[in-house]
Amino acid sequence: MVSNSPSGVVVMDANVVVLNQGYDQTFQAREQRLIETLAGYGELIVSFSGRLASCYSMDLCRASGIKVRAITLDNPTLSRQAVSRARRYCRHYGIEQKVIKTDEILICNYPGLPGKVIDPIRYVCQLTALESNWGRQPILLPASAEEQQCYLQRFDSLPSNTIWCFADQGMTDRDFRYGFHKRRLDLWGNGGNGCLSSRFADPGSLDRDHLRMVDMAEEMLCDMGLDGVQVFFHTLADRVTTLARVRVPQRMRARAFDMQASILKALKSTNFDLVTLDMVTGEDPQALVI
Repeated sequence: MVSNSPSGVVVMDANVVVLNQGYDQTFQAREQRLIETLAGYGELIVSFSGRLASCYSMDLCRASGIKVRAITLDNPTLSRQAVSRARRYCRHYGIEQKVIKTDEILICNYPGLPGKVIDPIRYVCQLTALESNWGRQPILLPASAEEQQCYLQRFDSLPSNTIWCFADQGMTDRDFRYGFHKRRLDLWGNGGNGCLSSRFADPGSLDRDHLRMVDMAEEMLCDMGLDGVQVFFHTLADRVTTLARVRVPQRMRARAFDMQASILKALKSTNFDLVTLDMVTGEDPQALVI
């Protein structure tokens, strides 16, 4: 993967890009330890959402040479783009995949969510066990150290027959992002915009219908060429009028500004009453209302 040319220039494998020379040396050593750890299992089932962390984890599984299968829980917090990405990835690399549709909202780190919260990992284990010839294999969770901590705070213990080697070796959310881009996995598309539940500031607004509104809105904007745009769900003081706050990456702001009318029409078709176009950074207090 790394070699030195006669001129002393570091040469990387064609599929790897060094983003930060100093950080990369430490990162690469830990990545190699992870690959060796994974190689020791022989066969694993990967909890595979198609988002950034799971794509990176699957890539290391493939590098380790073990046999992998993927289980994808198609639930309301997973965007249609992520499900499609997961299917494409597995088809391309010949990975056996089970996509299980469920209407359960599966979240492990959303504080204040009303009602009983389902343990998403044990739910994955439960459904996997129902699949013939799948139940006996350990399940790899592509979770960061931060995600493992949040899970333990809510559910107290890790389920048996699950593997958290990425979190156990201190992989952070930042590390997953770095590894994803270092391995050029964005060639499959962007790394996903995370769990759709992150678009809700008010836990009381989070339900299946509202999650679907957000997902449809982001999918329509992506089809319009605004890939990577996020739609945040809000309600006004009457708790009835819905507002979509569209966060636009800096590289697309000029284009989005010119598409105001089209964006408004698209999002109103997904049942949002009002739309704001966020054209500024988090530190800037102004936004453009359309």
